[in-house]
Formats: sequence, structure tokens, C-alpha cells
Amino acid sequence: MFWFDHGWFWFIPLLDGTTSVGAVCHADFIKTRGSTDVTTFFKSVIAMSPALSERLRDAEITGPATATGNYSYKSSRIAGPGYIMVGDAYGFIDPVFSSGVLLAMKGGFLAADAVTACLHSPPAEAARVLRRYQADVDRAMVRFSWFIYRVNRPGIRSLFMQHGNPLRLREAVLSLLSGDVFRPSPIHARLWLFKGLYHLKDIAAKWQRVPERSA
Repeated sequence: MFWFDHGWFWFIPLLDGTTSVGAVCHADFIKTRGSTDVTTFFKSVIAMSPALSERLRDAEITGPATATGNYSYKSSRIAGPGYIMVGDAYGFIDPVFSSGVLLAMKGGFLAADAVTACLHSPPAEAARVLRRYQADVDRAMVRFSWFIYRVNRPGIRSLFMQHGNPLRLREAVLSLLSGDVFRPSPIHARLWLFKGLYHLKDIAAKWQRVPERSA
């Protein structure tokens, strides 16, 4: 991951020797592209990150760049008469932390348990099981989404990049990003602390941007 003033880049080496590189930017910045073609604009965006530019100094682009808008979504219901949805069929969140496969795999196990319970339970109990399944999946998506929707905020950058490991917050964040989002976990208390520190840093950053009022 490379941060720059208008967003962040991903940099993912692939098995065939190529590297997937992309930029996630604020909407207002994307609008400055105007009539410039996407590939030219993308190259100018890469130039805004000296560290990434250095990594790509001798690289050749393998095809034209493409662009898309926000494609996250979530259905209102995860199950109904004769159907149950798993993974991307139910919802998808921006893959900042490659969470889609985890949500699909773990969701598959939970869905299998729910279906088994429904087949051997009266209708009232089956409805309760399906509500719990949806609640478990929703909770996991929310825990990832909180970080995803704030990853470009100054407070998150500051906490992610700071030296040291106060109160072992780093372990808590890494545990969440590695998939500890479904079960009750001792890390959740430290994640609440992390969120509290984020809000304090974000408020401080906003105050620093407020111009002084004239007397």
C-alpha cells in the first residue's frame, strides 16, 4: 500500500510476473481528470507517489488503464423461502483488506449450519436461525467496513504508520484484518480503544484545518 495526498495505491505482485497496480482516490480528485484519457491520468497519479514511481521506474504497462466507481453493495435480506445467499451474492465491500474470500468461505460454513438447522427445526426456530446467520454476516461486514471507509482519513494514516505499539493496538488491528471478525474475541475491547484514538486524532486534524477568525 502506498498513500498519497489524494488516496492510496495497491501494489500486488502476481504469479505471471506482472504486478497489479491501482489507485483509490477521493471522488473530487477523480473529477479533475476532465477529458484526459484514463491511462494518461493514471500515470500522472502514479507520479504523485515518489516511492511507487521508484518501484515502477523500469516497468511497462501491459494494457490501458480502466476506472470504475464505488461498487460496494449489500442486499436487504440474506435468505427467504427456498434460498439463502452466501458471500458476494449477499454483499460486497471494497477489497482493501482482501476480505471477500474470507466472508464467502466463513459465510459458507455458517450458511451450511443454518440450512441444516432449518431442515430439522420447526418454522419459528428456522426463522430465528436465519436471522442469526444474517446478523453474524452483517457484523463481520461492519467490522471490516469501519476501517475501509476511513482508510483515507488522516487519523487512520497516523495510527497505522506510528512507531511503537501502545496498549498492543497493533495486534488487535492485525487480528481483525486477518479475519477475526465473527467470534467473540478479547481483541474487540482494544479495537474500540483504537477507534476512540482515531476519532480524537480526526477531531484534532479538523481543528488544525480551521482558519483563525479575525478579531
